[in-house]
Amino acid sequence: MLLLRELAYRGGKARLKYLKVYRTILEWGGGDYAAYILNRLKDGSLIKIDGNYIILTATIQPSSPTRLEREAREMLIRGI
Repeated sequence: MLLLRELAYRGGKARLKYLKVYRTILEWGGGDYAAYILNRLKDGSLIKIDGNYIILTATIQPSSPTRLEREAREMLIRGI
């Protein structure tokens, strides 16, 4: 959820290596776990990966983490 929030703050498009949350996941969880998270977000149609860029495909308001979590969960349930 924090990855989506940071991406929304950056205007919906950013290079993966510049996202602090992604770098943290990569450092602590490893490459496999980071790839797993990106694939889950991609399968849920929340993001699109275009080369080295990650693009937010859903409209997300960068507000509180709990509200962001609720909005992302609703989008996944609705299949947007």
